[in-house]
Amino acid sequence: MLGQFASMLFALPTTVLLWLATNKYLTFWGPENAFIGSIGFWEIFGLFAFTSLFYPRLFPSLLGKAWNELMKAGNGCSHITNPFKRK
Repeated sequence: MLGQFASMLFALPTTVLLWLATNKYLTFWGPENAFIGSIGFWEIFGLFAFTSLFYPRLFPSLLGKAWNELMKAGNGCSHITNPFKRK
């Protein structure tokens, strides 16, 4: 039970970063007035929470994929650096 609670702690920052990154993308390159509201935020968090509680073996790989995509998206920005990128 403690492991599931600890994994849900990683779900919140991942949800926040995905939500912010998606809204930033929609602001610059999406249609006018495109925005994922708070309901979308809670849906993303609910997906991560559901997965962490009911599919605990799938959850780390799901978070790993989300973080890999965030790092890929961050490589296109000059102010964000990937500390794990080989030179």
